[in-house]
Amino acid sequence: MGATGQPGGTGRRGDGAPRPWWGDHRTTLFTVFGTVAGICTAAMGVVDRGTQIVLLAVSVVLFLLGLAALVRVRTYKDWLDAAWNWSREHPVLVTAVTVVALAATTAGAVGLQRARSCEDPTEVAVMVPEDGAAGFAGAADAFERESVTAFSCPPYHVTTFALGWPVLRAAFASGWAEGPDRSGEASLDLGPRPDVWVAESRTQADIVAEEGLGQPFSLVDRTVVAGTPLVLAVPEAHAEALRATTGPDDTVRELVDAAGAADLDVVRANPDTSFAAALHTVPLYADAGPGAESLELDLGRALEQVGLPPGTDGALLCRLDELSEPEPPRVAVLTTERAAADGGAACPASGSGGGRTALVPFYPGSTLGLDYTAVRVGWTAGEPAERRSRGAQAFVEWLVTPEGQAVLERQARVRGLDGQPPAGADGPLPGLEDAPVVEPDTSRVAYTRVRSAEEQYRTARRPARVLALVDASASMARPADGDRSRTDVAERGVLGALGHLGGSDQVAIWSFSGGAGSSPRPVLGLTESGAARAEAPDGLAGVRPDGATPLYDAIDAGTSYLAGLDPDGAARRHLTAVVVLTDGENHPGAGPGAELTADDLVRSARAEGAAGVRVYVVAVGEASCQVSDLRRIAAEWDGECWDSSFGELESTLGSLFGQLGGR
Repeated sequence: MGATGQPGGTGRRGDGAPRPWWGDHRTTLFTVFGTVAGICTAAMGVVDRGTQIVLLAVSVVLFLLGLAALVRVRTYKDWLDAAWNWSREHPVLVTAVTVVALAATTAGAVGLQRARSCEDPTEVAVMVPEDGAAGFAGAADAFERESVTAFSCPPYHVTTFALGWPVLRAAFASGWAEGPDRSGEASLDLGPRPDVWVAESRTQADIVAEEGLGQPFSLVDRTVVAGTPLVLAVPEAHAEALRATTGPDDTVRELVDAAGAADLDVVRANPDTSFAAALHTVPLYADAGPGAESLELDLGRALEQVGLPPGTDGALLCRLDELSEPEPPRVAVLTTERAAADGGAACPASGSGGGRTALVPFYPGSTLGLDYTAVRVGWTAGEPAERRSRGAQAFVEWLVTPEGQAVLERQARVRGLDGQPPAGADGPLPGLEDAPVVEPDTSRVAYTRVRSAEEQYRTARRPARVLALVDASASMARPADGDRSRTDVAERGVLGALGHLGGSDQVAIWSFSGGAGSSPRPVLGLTESGAARAEAPDGLAGVRPDGATPLYDAIDAGTSYLAGLDPDGAARRHLTAVVVLTDGENHPGAGPGAELTADDLVRSARAEGAAGVRVYVVAVGEASCQVSDLRRIAAEWDGECWDSSFGELESTLGSLFGQLGGR
């Protein structure tokens, strides 16, 4: 019984009137409303500005509802009555307080709006390596996301772009002025001048600094952010045979010899287009003595034996992935741990059912590697504003934070500054469980040794023998850009590409158009590259676009011609290639050869006499590697098909001839 003689907990007040239902749950209601208001307040930090205003209003209303649940309504009424009576007795004071409150509220709203208004984000241009570009671009995206302010304002907008080593090297050496736009701040062919360059090695930065003396840039500072060791990577299906004959102290040359003894073809990308391949060449040549030329001949023939392209690590490994279904070829690749860990994951879809073969890395005893270095670049012409410079510095500093290191390891599959192998959710990536710890700073090679190896390579490498087939059909008379026709652009691209051939290389140029029976036609016979650069302009100037496109007949004629020059097949001394430039599909007209199909060219590629002859296709205009048989034909002839625009044609042909000729 209660003090009034009534039973407790009847739900009535002392005067006998029913008590409101919320009277017994005031604390619970206050807690619920307060918790929800707190959640809304916390969410304001991760939403856009419009949603923040809504959440703020909801939080205030929920807090007042909770307070109303905690304090009796009668108490609110008494407070309001007292305030009303007091305000009626002091009207002047109330008016003054109201004016001040309104002014303060307005000032606070303006200040809040200014705080919430986002300035235009600072533009930061970041150049990343061509191999592994997607992973480093992902790190830049993560930096941009994590830099967002409390009001969801992005302070930086990071633009990433990738250039291959020979292209960026030439770009820096020319002051970033290559391409048609030599007067502007940036070249249309190269992209913007970078504020940050993620170099594959500090050694690269040393080479660029030496070759770019006198140019309008300076390398402000260099910060090592990650690394990856050089390895000999072997498909998992063939790795056991090599494990039985190798040890942790073996040199690169000992690993290569052991792979050969295990009946594995040892291959390597082109040292002129892959910096990792150039680093591999340093210890290989140190152990090869006077046999460097024989070594290069063996490596080149091994590429042809397996059917792999001689360009970059990425292109080589992607093609290996395509060839690994149902079983990977017996091959060992001199590459990097990062590239081996990527496997086929970074390769474009080709519809070939790539095998996604797992590669097992073998580590030389004295481990060399790439030490990825973030280089801030200053430009004396058009010096970046202070905000841009601060943005570049902020990005570099973020890369060495724990967050940045974790993103680099996860996205780019590289090692952090601690030198531990890259790991997934369950520890080191497959194949890296027993990998040695290699800190990036300990794996660097002096740039003088790299430069010396480059000179040795240019002397020892296989000479190239290239036949350029240039489309001269009627469609090539159409405008390409501005006042230039497609033929004019193609002519300039071919002439520029000849500069990438060395003194021991040979080149021929043919045009194809009209009926298959009267095509192709010689523009320049097989000539030493030096003489070809002098004679080719007159020959190409006489090409007049007209007629149909006997594309397959031209490829068949070109491959037959090169195969007939050297009957040794896969034992050819020359790196032999047909380079086809076309803006359309096969429309052969009439005459012998008009009946040729893509299947015919594929069968020709498998003939014994065709071994060692490659076909590369550069597709422009209406031609496409994606929706035609050009990719399949090039792949069967151990080459590649490259899509290009007419604006990029010069750089595309330059990159291709650079892979073949090495300049």
